Amino acid sequence: MFAYLLKEILMGTSNVHLATEALVLLGDEPISSFTDGTAGATIAANLYETSYLSMLTNHRWRFATKQAKLSRLTAKPIQEWQYQFQLPSDCIYLIRTDAKDYQIYEDKVLCNQQELRVDYMFRVDESALPDYFSKAFSFFLANQFAVPLTGDTAKGQYYGQMYLTALKQAKFADSTQHPQDSFQDNPYVKVRW
Repeated sequence: MFAYLLKEILMGTSNVHLATEALVLLGDEPISSFTDGTAGATIAANLYETSYLSMLTNHRWRFATKQAKLSRLTAKPIQEWQYQFQLPSDCIYLIRTDAKDYQIYEDKVLCNQQELRVDYMFRVDESALPDYFSKAFSFFLANQFAVPLTGDTAKGQYYGQMYLTALKQAKFADSTQHPQDSFQDNPYVKVRW
């Protein structure tokens, strides 16, 4: 087990590392893989990925955001739209497009523009996660794992509160990664004064 932990420290964060941190918070043993055969490994294997994607999409994290110009497909949409575009294969959540009106069907965006640019969320490799997100996610996992692993709803509630506190801190840290929007001059406001 020591060799595994040393490898994790040298290589950075991984899905197993994050799951292990949550398990240790709950008083369980560290795991070296999701197939260890322990109760903790089984719970982590079944809950990890959906928990990770849920946390990535619950906020517009700057570190998990990409921009792209989408490829227009040659096939014309069946309904009222003129064009369809392929969403990127790593897109897990579309944040915005430069189209005023659009629809998403399956992995395609339909609109009436000839070109389409988008901002979207993607699944970040765990080795690239900022520390503020990793810590909040460990508490989130502990909250998710608590009842199935320990049967103790109080532990689940405790780590739920720890998660909410860490989430606020993570959102604040993430929001400072770009400048604030400046106020725009508005003639309607000036009229009132």
